[in-house]
Amino acid sequence: MIVADLLAADTLQLRLHTPSSADRLGWDISWCAPAETIDPTPFLSDNVLLLTNGIGLNIEDQRTWTAYVERLVRVRVAAIAFGTGTAHRLIPPGLVRAASALDVPLLEIPRSVPFLQVHRHVTNVLQVERYTAINRSWELAQECAQLAASGSHLQVILDAAAQTVEGDLAIVDAAGAVIARSPAAATWSESDLADVPVEAGHGSIPLPMGTGDSFQLIVRNAVSDHPASTLLAPAASIIAVQLQTALHTTTHKERELEVLLDQVPDWAGVALEEFTASFRATGLDVHGPTLVLAATTGRRNLANAWRIRLLLQARFGDVRVQLRSGILYAFAQGPLDGVGPDRAAEQFLTACVRDLPDQALVVKGPCHTIDELRLGIHQAGTMVGTVRKPQRAPDLGIRALIASTASSGARVAAHKLLAPVIAYDEVHSIDLVRTLEAFLGNDAQPGRTAASLFIHRNTLAQRLAKLEGLLHLSLTSLEGQATCLMALQILRSQASPAL
Repeated sequence: MIVADLLAADTLQLRLHTPSSADRLGWDISWCAPAETIDPTPFLSDNVLLLTNGIGLNIEDQRTWTAYVERLVRVRVAAIAFGTGTAHRLIPPGLVRAASALDVPLLEIPRSVPFLQVHRHVTNVLQVERYTAINRSWELAQECAQLAASGSHLQVILDAAAQTVEGDLAIVDAAGAVIARSPAAATWSESDLADVPVEAGHGSIPLPMGTGDSFQLIVRNAVSDHPASTLLAPAASIIAVQLQTALHTTTHKERELEVLLDQVPDWAGVALEEFTASFRATGLDVHGPTLVLAATTGRRNLANAWRIRLLLQARFGDVRVQLRSGILYAFAQGPLDGVGPDRAAEQFLTACVRDLPDQALVVKGPCHTIDELRLGIHQAGTMVGTVRKPQRAPDLGIRALIASTASSGARVAAHKLLAPVIAYDEVHSIDLVRTLEAFLGNDAQPGRTAASLFIHRNTLAQRLAKLEGLLHLSLTSLEGQATCLMALQILRSQASPAL
């Protein structure tokens, strides 16, 4: 019920005495309160309709009328309904001026209309509206429950709720980060979330997670005739269950995933058959196309782990997620909505670029064979430390290929090649190995290398000359650079048996 509804009720015969705008007449009325004191605010709340005969308001000073209305504005009174004929033959001009200046609708209740009739009308309309809103809220909860039972992901349920309130919805974690929203293309700035306004069309509903996680369902720009909090309260439980499901269905088989990730870089000790058995133990299909993902995690982007899960579940039917050494690994199979695996992977990456533009994230695949999958996991895990945004891994990664194909003889040769450099570093503490890695990592560009090491280019030139002497090869030739790159990668894979 809004203020304009009172003026439209012919039986009440109310007249508007202020030049109130359509927006102001569109304020909701939460209840009505008769009050005859000079300061009724202790007994009022937001959006109340104040009923008064002005019995205790024998005021002549304009400043007193202004102060009276100012107090009502502070408690966000929806309107003043002033009864004439009992204490005042006409509405006091001072009250009209104050209400007009402070934009509070002032309605006249004629002597022929009892106060009880206005009170009863407002009460009856509000009861009908609340009954209708409660019915609609349970209809929405039933719709959401049916969607969840049919296997719909969280985005579909959130879209149904947003359609009911006719506004924007966002799920926000305890740190104030948006992890899901509807419409999916809507943007939520920090100012949108800093303080949720209490005016019509806004609200915040806590999600009953039953765990240590804390999430809020935020409503923005709702235009439904019913309060958003009333409409969404029952559905909030369904949304909370879907959030918990997103966590549990992606993180089960943790021990099996841990074993799998342990085996990825152990090329010499774990044969492909053993790795295949470990992959099968995770519950994923050995023969199914698999999307592989690696993303960095930390305090700054904890919410992104939720976003990644939800984005994956929106496009794939079977998802596994495992956190390891600060990297979130994910495996996804079974594209939804009849989309092929390549198209689903492309859609997922596009969504990551849109929703997580600053997240270090690497997508590999879909991988169609188990050996391609193993290489893809290694490639994504090593590549994610060098990127600053979501991107796709190339079809062939030289570092993963070197690590996977190096024989015992190659490992011995790599150690012999780099042994003089390692020994020199132990004595002189110059860290030539790091210099060599930076030089190759910056595509053998002296300027970029010197900048990354925070040294002068002349200092870099001296170090490169020393390296060439110890290695007995040229670092200006492609063959020399490739040889050092392979030796370093083999050495690193030996030193780090786990991802």
